[in-house]
Amino acid sequence: MKCLSNLQRLNYPADLVYKISKLYSFKGKDFYYEDVLKASLAKKIENTIAKDTINAVKLLDLKVTDNRVKLIVKSDSEPKTKDETVVANIKKVFQIIQEKGTDLELTSNEFLMLADKIFRDKKAVRYRSDKVEVRGETLLPEIKNVSMRDQMEEAIKLYKNNLVMARIEPTQVIANFYIDLLHMNCFTDYNEFIALMILYCLLVSQRFNLFKYISFFEKYDEKKVEFEGAVSSAAHDWENGFSETRNINSAIINLMLEGYQEVENMVNTKKFEKGMTKIDNVRGAIMHLPGDTFTREDIKRVAPDLSDSTINRALEALKKDGKIELMGGGRSAVWVKKTTDEVLSYANKQMSIFEFQQEN
Repeated sequence: MKCLSNLQRLNYPADLVYKISKLYSFKGKDFYYEDVLKASLAKKIENTIAKDTINAVKLLDLKVTDNRVKLIVKSDSEPKTKDETVVANIKKVFQIIQEKGTDLELTSNEFLMLADKIFRDKKAVRYRSDKVEVRGETLLPEIKNVSMRDQMEEAIKLYKNNLVMARIEPTQVIANFYIDLLHMNCFTDYNEFIALMILYCLLVSQRFNLFKYISFFEKYDEKKVEFEGAVSSAAHDWENGFSETRNINSAIINLMLEGYQEVENMVNTKKFEKGMTKIDNVRGAIMHLPGDTFTREDIKRVAPDLSDSTINRALEALKKDGKIELMGGGRSAVWVKKTTDEVLSYANKQMSIFEFQQEN
């Protein structure tokens, strides 16, 4: 708890302040992202869980082939060994985090249950006990067993206090908690992996919702060298409470900034696709109008929900493709279909694609 108990010494350099400001500007758009991507949200979360599981498994020394990992993760293949069961358990944990991660109960028991849920079929993971010297009234020091569960509870208490009192920005608190966990070695095994899982859980609990769409562990795998360097630099002078955690905080923020930019790209692509779909709908409406000529009013009659700008874009696109030609101007303007059979064939093709997309 050397980091968490000494957070007041930290300062925010200008570059970190800029990154944090940018991070929270993205975070403020979480509801917007979900609204735009809601139609495919369930599928995206499913893909994220698969990527998280596959990349998390890379961090463990499990005797499972890549092919078996993919079968267990993506096809729910029945595990055949204890190591394969760990893979299936990790996937279940990620499913729970996606469903209830924002309601994470921060207790030592919750973190132990997290570890147990993953490794119970391979190896029992418990809180470690250390033997320490306690000097009392007797001449010789007394040796007592001290459970690391108590140390974890104290660390959680410090973590909560810093968040509740709003003295330190949350990613700073999380980064320092992570470094303390790595040095405390609270568990009998898998300490580094469990610490990373807790780091991920804490980010989700702070409602950084990008991790619905972006795999934390996939991004971690991409930035592993940066994380390992930051953890190494934070190890210096940790015992005295002067660990330099700026780099690990920056690594965590960089990971999320890159992730949010990917979400932005998803949203922009979705908006573009919606725009193209509207234009294609206009094409379809035009091609199903009777006769060889039509007016804007004819389009409005069969597709009253289309905006003028969408109609204009569709007409310009068809004109550019040589499908239609404008005759006259103003209110008397009439559009002429130049290649009726060809365009009608194109329209039917487009409509069948849309019908297929709706069915799937």
